[in-house]
Amino acid sequence: MSIAKEQEISIEDNDSIDSYFDCITSCGIGDEANECLTNCLEIHLKSNIT
Repeated sequence: MSIAKEQEISIEDNDSIDSYFDCITSCGIGDEANECLTNCLEIHLKSNIT
């Protein structure tokens, strides 16, 4: 894999992680927080897990 492609993937990973953290910081606390955190995980990081 070329260095440029590796850098592009790294930037995309960082964007996903930053978006995930932005999302979870908007979640409240309590019972509904678990659902919010799960949604953030599915939206922002699910594609990086597979």
